Amino acid sequence: MLSRHGEVGFSVRKLGQRIGADPMTVLHHFGSKDELMRRIADRALATVELPLPSGDWRSDLRHVAAGYRDLAHRHPRLFHLHFRFHATGPADHASSEVVYRALRSTGLPDAEAAGLGLAFYAFILGYALAEAEGLLQPISDEDEAELKELDPLACPATLALIPAFKALDPDAAFDASVAAFIEGIACRCTPGPRSRPSADGLSHRQLGAAGAEQQRS
Repeated sequence: MLSRHGEVGFSVRKLGQRIGADPMTVLHHFGSKDELMRRIADRALATVELPLPSGDWRSDLRHVAAGYRDLAHRHPRLFHLHFRFHATGPADHASSEVVYRALRSTGLPDAEAAGLGLAFYAFILGYALAEAEGLLQPISDEDEAELKELDPLACPATLALIPAFKALDPDAAFDASVAAFIEGIACRCTPGPRSRPSADGLSHRQLGAAGAEQQRS
């Protein structure tokens, strides 16, 4: 019912009528309407085929991202519920475990793994919802006409990208976006010393370059 009509057309009373139960009995069983919505969101997520931790952290993140995108395509009217709760239940925790194991396997400190894990969900949930709402589709003729009216001095990049917006491939855009996120994580866990600022604000790498320049001169 929620998947077909959305939250606006959903109520505990209507649900009770649909399943032949008193609405108060439904509320008593779940404790609150919020908990009912939480369970519905988790039940939907349980239909997604999530990967078991494979040891390939990049692949695991890609599969989780694809799973949430698939869920948004199949249940666009209830997908927004995943923004409402920190976790919807067992299916959500199973998904999180895959993500957090993947991130910890990179060798990142736990503080970074936790933050990047939440950022991953913010990214993929937002992306999938935007796509379900129609944002990540080729622009319409009306949108194209509006963009062409922009001032070329103020918006040269936007005007240059109109053909790309018109020919946008949603699958390619999704793959590229997920790859960019994953490679951003990879850059943070690449072995080797990072450039750290010195007391005067220059990185050690910059100081080394400056010293070499002085020796040459």
